[in-house]
Amino acid sequence: MAGAGIFIGVFGLMFYLFILLLPVALLVALQVWLCKKGPRLGLILPSLSLALSLVMVFSIAAFSAVNGTVGGGSLRVTDENGNVIQEEVIPAQPEQKTEFASNTLIAVGLVFLVTNIPTAVFGGIWLHYKGRRDTAADLKKMRIEDLG
Repeated sequence: MAGAGIFIGVFGLMFYLFILLLPVALLVALQVWLCKKGPRLGLILPSLSLALSLVMVFSIAAFSAVNGTVGGGSLRVTDENGNVIQEEVIPAQPEQKTEFASNTLIAVGLVFLVTNIPTAVFGGIWLHYKGRRDTAADLKKMRIEDLG
């Protein structure tokens, strides 16, 4: 019976890997197809990927800049029966921040690097097909010069 459990576990792992890798393979195939259609069409996915990564980076930076309030809330004192004896409201104190913390800069840098992995992959595919297209154009130009 233990062998059946291992088989199902391995099958489940393979299924989940397939589900995770299928969209990646489809996006790479779409990038190859766009690059074959035209040089400008091949820039669509790298541009979208770069824009999404910049949105994520700027949202992290903006959230850390906006999240500058300290304190706030309320303080309640209750007796053993749960009755409120005293309640004090503590106002939020804005913190004076003039620069980002070092951990925020590290987080923004890491998010920028990780979210630009698809940009680098799509850009590499575009450069590959651009190089092939340029080589073919140069060969065609050389053939025309040789004939003339």
